[in-house]
Amino acid sequence: MQDMDGVEILIRDDNQDSETEKVVSEYLTRLPIIYFHMAKEGVDRAFLFLSKEANGAFVWWFGDDILEPGAISRVMWFLRCNPFVDFIYINSTDLSGEHFSIQLDESQYFADRDDVLVKLKDQLGFCSAMLFRRQTLALGLDKAEGSVGTCWVTLFLALHVLVSGRFFYFLNGRNFLSEPKPAGEVRWYDPFIVHGINFTVVTRQFDGRFSRDALHKLRTYKFSRSWRAVIVERALGFRSGFAASDLKPAMLFKLYWSYPELYIALLMLLLPRPILVGLYRVYKRIRLFLD
Repeated sequence: MQDMDGVEILIRDDNQDSETEKVVSEYLTRLPIIYFHMAKEGVDRAFLFLSKEANGAFVWWFGDDILEPGAISRVMWFLRCNPFVDFIYINSTDLSGEHFSIQLDESQYFADRDDVLVKLKDQLGFCSAMLFRRQTLALGLDKAEGSVGTCWVTLFLALHVLVSGRFFYFLNGRNFLSEPKPAGEVRWYDPFIVHGINFTVVTRQFDGRFSRDALHKLRTYKFSRSWRAVIVERALGFRSGFAASDLKPAMLFKLYWSYPELYIALLMLLLPRPILVGLYRVYKRIRLFLD
């Protein structure tokens, strides 16, 4: 249910089995697909490889989300009218179609690169929502090698494009649907290391390229959400997801020693799980009473 005129689809399949290849083979004569079946090298390498192989004027990464009918046409229409844009954030909702990733009233150009950080917050790096001018993106592909292994090559390249480019746009609307990750979900990466530590490690490479205030607010917001996720998931009784995180206190001090919230976070993170469970039950009862 998409207009594919002027579009190519690149797929990198790192699975050892042939299940994905079987699915793709059914569409090779119907869609403009370029398919690669390769050895597993991790998500960061996959993003870099596909970005280098892309032939179009623009690159739209897309993950395990669901395109709305006509979404590609809406994006292509904008690109044809605005071929000079360097970065587009494409808004989406959850599967219900009610809750938007970014709460802005209308499509708009961002005022500048700092404005992108302020408005997108921790959604910057969300692969399915980001589209880039390939020429601008290509300038950062080699530099992004240093971020391989963080699970944030997407974030590094987004920041690079914001620093190197000039025109950044927010495309509002329900363009695709994304399922929020449930609490305690077993993942192939440590959520707190990726979101609470690596996110800040990557953004620190751009100190001096954005305003200090914008970067500080971004990191504070991300760190706050990350350590709270650990507390809540442990209090819910999980031992997977954020609840299984290796907290790396030495790294936390190195990154956040000047953040007052760090010391509250450490106090909470070091509490035994049974105490967290009890405190959370009390908290829920108080909330229920107040409501």
